[in-house]
Amino acid sequence: MKKMIAGSIVRYRGWILLFLSLITVWSVPQISRTRINYDLTRYLSDSTMTKRALKVMDSEFGSTEQLQVMFADLDADALAGFIDRLKTVEEIRFVQYDPAANTVIRGGKTYRCVTLTLRDCDTPALVSVLRTMFPEAGKYWVGGSAAQQLDVQRSVAAEIPGVMAIAVAIVMLVLLLTSHAWLEPFLLLIVFTVSILINMGTNFLFPDVSFITFAVCAILQLALSIDYAIMLLHTWNSFCDDGLNPEDAMAEALSQCFMRIASSALTTVAGLLSLLFMSFTIGFDIGLVLSKGILISMLGVFLLMPALTLLLKKPLLRTRHKPVRLNGARLGGWIWKHKKPLAAFLILAVLGGAYLTANNTYSFMVPNTLTGDDTSEISDLFGVSRPLVLLVPGGEEDADYDRQRELVRLLEGIRRPDGSPALQEITAMVTTGEAALRYYSPAEVAEMTGADPSLVSMFFLLNGFGSSVRADVLLNAAGSFAESSEVVAGLKQQLDSAREVFIGEHYQRIILSPSFSVTDADFNPCMEAILAAAETVYGNQYFVTGSPMSTYDIGNAFHSDLLKVNLITLLAILLIVILSFRSFSLPLLLVFVIEGAIWISMGLSRVFGQSVFFISYLICLSIQMGATIDYGILLSDQYRIARRGGIAPKEALQAALEKALPTVLTSDIILITAGFIIGIQCSIYYISSIGLLISRGALMSVLLVLFLLPALLTLLDRRIIRERNRS
Repeated sequence: MKKMIAGSIVRYRGWILLFLSLITVWSVPQISRTRINYDLTRYLSDSTMTKRALKVMDSEFGSTEQLQVMFADLDADALAGFIDRLKTVEEIRFVQYDPAANTVIRGGKTYRCVTLTLRDCDTPALVSVLRTMFPEAGKYWVGGSAAQQLDVQRSVAAEIPGVMAIAVAIVMLVLLLTSHAWLEPFLLLIVFTVSILINMGTNFLFPDVSFITFAVCAILQLALSIDYAIMLLHTWNSFCDDGLNPEDAMAEALSQCFMRIASSALTTVAGLLSLLFMSFTIGFDIGLVLSKGILISMLGVFLLMPALTLLLKKPLLRTRHKPVRLNGARLGGWIWKHKKPLAAFLILAVLGGAYLTANNTYSFMVPNTLTGDDTSEISDLFGVSRPLVLLVPGGEEDADYDRQRELVRLLEGIRRPDGSPALQEITAMVTTGEAALRYYSPAEVAEMTGADPSLVSMFFLLNGFGSSVRADVLLNAAGSFAESSEVVAGLKQQLDSAREVFIGEHYQRIILSPSFSVTDADFNPCMEAILAAAETVYGNQYFVTGSPMSTYDIGNAFHSDLLKVNLITLLAILLIVILSFRSFSLPLLLVFVIEGAIWISMGLSRVFGQSVFFISYLICLSIQMGATIDYGILLSDQYRIARRGGIAPKEALQAALEKALPTVLTSDIILITAGFIIGIQCSIYYISSIGLLISRGALMSVLLVLFLLPALLTLLDRRIIRERNRS
């Protein structure tokens, strides 16, 4: 069956080439149809407190987005003028500036920060307007989540083409050194350019893709699947060297490589698809897009590469050269000689890595997505503002406000281990708006407004207020008093502003300013105390949102996500390798080696005292397991072929390394390089941390595949070969 399919691909290669050319031409304009999402809160699970609270807050209060505008060395009059201009902007609901709290002197300069609370509007457009609104101020900064999203968008657009160009240049250099013909790297580049364009062009089928996926997908698709093409090309070259004509050599190469490439692709896809089970659904986004890319690359290697190779067979054969000799046989001889101490040392390293990984610390929120942007500059001077918002049910009756006061009392009593308050400030109707909840008699109202006492008494009588009335009820009915009294009019305006901030149709809002940060050791106890206080007063009828709450939600889900991603990846890959090898011991050995590489790689974070960002860890875990096990599959397959041919274990190991080393090293160097370039060239933390972890993980994988796996293959040779013979 394999030979029949391979023969058909070779026979109908012209039609295949035409068909894939048409699909590529169609895909290019479709890339612009893909919607890119820069808001990572979209990927929180619907069951989390944060996501449920956001829905309630949006329906009750609309937008609560804030921006910060920071000025340097601006005198008081100029600042007051700028604040007045900001108040006239329709999209801005409130402008807040406290000279004491919002002024910082550093490096001989005075910085002042103005906070803007926005209405529902096009916030990226507003950010662009604000950044050009005060040219006379010279250098000033506009920060906040909306501003940072815009900066991320511009950074992705500016950095990714450069990252891709550097990666392609290095890939070409590596391929030129390890290829059999000078034209081979350009052939591979064409195949993967087509595959990447088709993958990107079909992304419009999804509602959107995250900016992280968009940024890393193309380069990772190239790095993760290029070994399929190298494998096929090297096999074709070997058959040509054996005297077969190019067409027959390609049919034989396809037939021999079908299962090997398919197994490699499926293990990579299995690792990526495990991300679909993450609670933080950005894994679903990355897993689907990259899995689709791997499968498209595999089909490109099976269909497009034979057609192009045979189309260019004459220049390929004319430009043949000797590749760099890596001397895998010599490496195999050294490993055979030292196999027992080498295996013992590396197994101890794996166990040490497992221990360190189990004691890693994980971060669930980064201070700033970007480095050097406006938001980072403001945060550096004024700190990171991460408020919590409590939404509590109730109307505007005294009993409702009494419940709020009880909650505020409990919240004020929460203490950190050092005895300091867990909350710096509690802003609510019963705190900031307490004056509006006082009761006033007719005499007090008359004295406050300067109105005739008899008229005030008549006003009370007509409105049924009795001997006293709460201030907010009085002001709601003020009418003529508001028109005739500047004091009452001012109070009414303040009340209306407070109501807009704190009072919704069914819920009231309480804003908390924590004194703890998401990286503090007492973060979880403080959050649990806040939630317990709310539950004591309101049962399960309250909601909490804000970045500390989302961090708490993600942290609670992380360990179950980690377990799911690990188990699904291991089981799926183990099953695929068992079916491919038709044995059990060898797949277990391969999984142990790659899992060991993951433990060593992640354990190094503990050695260096680094906190591991949870998204990076889960993504790199699935990619490293799914992709680098390919190297072990290739080496093990070559070893088994040699042993099945009657070659002794030492010579079989040397032959296996001689054949597998060029493909393994070429592919892994490309993956290491691609990850490293992403890590050092991208200023976006989410993307750079993924790149650096992938690079380090790929390095650990290739070291264990080239040293630990050969040692274990020879030490367990009898069991592996006996199991193969039984199958």
